[in-house]
Amino acid sequence: MGDGKHFMVFPLRRGELLNYVGFVPTTNETAESWSAVGDRDELAASFSGWDTRVTRLLDEVQTCFWWGLYDRKPLDRWVNGHLALLGDAAHPMLPHLGQGANQAIEDGMALAVLLEGCPGNFSVQEALARYETLRRPRTAMVQAEARKNGLRYDSKYADLGERDREIANSALLRKDLYDYAVEQRANEMRRQDSVAT
Repeated sequence: MGDGKHFMVFPLRRGELLNYVGFVPTTNETAESWSAVGDRDELAASFSGWDTRVTRLLDEVQTCFWWGLYDRKPLDRWVNGHLALLGDAAHPMLPHLGQGANQAIEDGMALAVLLEGCPGNFSVQEALARYETLRRPRTAMVQAEARKNGLRYDSKYADLGERDREIANSALLRKDLYDYAVEQRANEMRRQDSVAT
């Protein structure tokens, strides 16, 4: 973590490969692409003077890719009749919590539970409306926390001690992220709605 930028690296394929990502602010408009070719010298220069583990890794880089991160608000409405959006189509997230795909999977699980047995007590449209009602608060919280985590990683705090305390006290957030039982919550919603009708 550093002043206005951060760097992340982790092993893949049983340690045979390393994946790295350097988060660097720019005023340049970038294409929305996962495969736009980046400038390895510009990347290395962005982290000049950083920890030698970062600079040595970047010395080995031959090619890299560049993509922009765009912070977008979730859509006002995810459901229209028999159509429902999920994942980034409904609530795009910055990658700073690593939750984009996880939230799409949770959306899919919630949809599966809420649509099970339709039509029955509920129409498909009612089940889809319940899906949005169930998922919107959760995804809004995760999206907001991803945004905050980016600020933490980029040291965008007047008091870095506050940032460090937030990071040290993140166990509750991690528990909420990883222990969330979407299937259970969706089933609870189905049971409550069945009792109410």
